[in-house]
Amino acid sequence: MSLCIAVAVLSMFGMDVDLLTANLHVETGMAYLDQGLPDKALGEFNTALEISEDAFEAHLGLARVAVINSSWNTAEEQYSLYICLQPDDCRAPLEMARMLNTTGSSPGDAMNYAEDALALDPLNGQCWLVLAESESNAGNAEQAIAWYTRTIIEKEELADEARVRMGMLHFDQGELADARELLLPAANAGREEAHHLLALIYLEQHDDLRARDSINRYLYLAPNGNWADSARIYLEELSSGNPMIN
Repeated sequence: MSLCIAVAVLSMFGMDVDLLTANLHVETGMAYLDQGLPDKALGEFNTALEISEDAFEAHLGLARVAVINSSWNTAEEQYSLYICLQPDDCRAPLEMARMLNTTGSSPGDAMNYAEDALALDPLNGQCWLVLAESESNAGNAEQAIAWYTRTIIEKEELADEARVRMGMLHFDQGELADARELLLPAANAGREEAHHLLALIYLEQHDDLRARDSINRYLYLAPNGNWADSARIYLEELSSGNPMIN
């Protein structure tokens, strides 16, 4: 059935054609985001709202584009608007908490949004992870560890991410052995961040052989990763026999 025929049929049944058309633009915008094309996504979300102001999910899409562009104020405005329009959807408070954790600008607000998301979807593992990160950023290590542990036990698909984050928490606290134990399964599963942290642990422990191996594995998985330049410097230092810890 062609789009024109479909629209005509829907009109016969009294459906809101403008809203249906707008939602198609929202779906296209979300697909563009999945493809890493935020500029194209932005155009689709704006078009959706021009067609129908009831295309509420376009605001969620606009917030996501703003996060990608580090436009934090715009993202907060769009998330807040979506929360008002769709108060039963956990995605906006969840993503707002994640954004605030990333910027570190308001740990208290991040915690509140994480708790709001959890209340809306208590069994959502992503809510557990964001709440754990919020607890960690607020200095509540025990609570963070409890949420990470629950995620590892109950959410297999998120277990390695939880191991990496919990391993980082232990590393920051100087608990290198605990961090290493957590990170090894994630590293074996191919998590580049786990190899990064393991390399730092081995460097701290002056275990040059394992440090070199972890760095090489990280660079194999993420040759252009955030830590790639530093990793290559560490390799040079290890080769010279004079590794440095920064």
